[in-house]
Amino acid sequence: MDALILARIQFAANISFHILFPTISIALTWVLLYFKWRHSRSADPRWMAAYRFWVKIFALTFALGVVSGITMSFQFGTNWPGYMEKVGNVAGPLLAYEVLTAFFLEATFLGIMLFGTGRVSDRVHTLATLLVAVGTTLSAFWILALNSWMHTPAGHEMIDGVAHARDWGQILFNPSFPYRLSHTLVASGLTVAFLVAGLSAYRWRRGETAGDAALTLRMGVRLAAVLIPLQILLGDLHGLNTLEHQPAKIAAMEAVWQTERGAPLVLFAVPDPDTRSNRFEISIPKGASLVLRHDADAEIAGLDQFEGRHPPVAPLFFGFRLMVGVGLLMLLVSWLGAWKLRGDREPPRWLLQALVAMTLSGWIATLAGWYVTEIGRQPWLVTGILATADAASTVPAASIGLSLALYLILYLALIAAYVSVLFYLARHPGAAKSPPVPTSAPLTGAA
Repeated sequence: MDALILARIQFAANISFHILFPTISIALTWVLLYFKWRHSRSADPRWMAAYRFWVKIFALTFALGVVSGITMSFQFGTNWPGYMEKVGNVAGPLLAYEVLTAFFLEATFLGIMLFGTGRVSDRVHTLATLLVAVGTTLSAFWILALNSWMHTPAGHEMIDGVAHARDWGQILFNPSFPYRLSHTLVASGLTVAFLVAGLSAYRWRRGETAGDAALTLRMGVRLAAVLIPLQILLGDLHGLNTLEHQPAKIAAMEAVWQTERGAPLVLFAVPDPDTRSNRFEISIPKGASLVLRHDADAEIAGLDQFEGRHPPVAPLFFGFRLMVGVGLLMLLVSWLGAWKLRGDREPPRWLLQALVAMTLSGWIATLAGWYVTEIGRQPWLVTGILATADAASTVPAASIGLSLALYLILYLALIAAYVSVLFYLARHPGAAKSPPVPTSAPLTGAA
């Protein structure tokens, strides 16, 4: 492999590892805030037990997200110097705003959130949890604003081949940003919903049927049941926006090789770039036109209109179907689970097994969707402004290959350790308990 391919793989490995943890931490802070609210409303100690259990998982997740994010940012200088040279006037301020408004907010109140129980008033502790939740969401806002601008740039002008900001409102709220932000935030909610439901089901199977696991099991399933149809709707809207602004990406996702009216919806195939056709195709006649244009006879632009300027077909085609397949499985399991858990009914054994198996299903869907989004931008790093090949450094392939191998070994070890700790805490929930609230400190008012 040449240096360009190795650099792309290395950045993909870094972002793949990094994105796993913000995907959890963004929504988990809001779930923790919900636990605090339910405790304050009901005085049920099980909600505070749930908070104490899940806040430790949040702390571990947040730490890994921060460390992996720092490592990833170094690659802008080592592997992709052309990126900041070309678009640094736009990317630099957005990354700085993320640090100044989001990361500082999280870092300031994280200590109170983790260690403040019994040391500050309940209101201050709840406020700290709220501000950390706002910080994680603000972080997603800035990062996704930049990422969306790279897909659908707007509000800039080119001066001597360098991008300069002209309208920050257009840069932030570029054409794809509202769809990408909402789709990502709901994806985070679904990831956390199945994580909470899966670990709670694991605890239930181990005999914890009367404590906080019973509450969080139902909450996780019901949250997933509410979010998955919303995600399907947002996904459709995001797809229509992508069709308008990045038609080559849609053509690759659907493996539409030739422009045609009444294009079929390909359910399964093996895309063949040599013959520019699909082998073993199973499709629904006129389905793609109906889904993408809401008109069975509408014309869909094929890859023949983007010769030499379209992304590779196979990764997008299979990645998109993996994401959709996991989403449909989430819909089935969450809706069946919500039905079976209505009232105070005990979960059947098959449901517990299914939820445990799907504990980390959100990760699979997130990575599949992220690969579709990012590979679908190729051959551009910033659409129409900067080609990926033009941003690469001159670091030798051997050096990139060595660091890539070390990254992969470290990341696999850290993921294995992280998942092991999750299930260790589920087996030993007492290890996650915070110090008890002193009797002299009321739940509200000054400590």
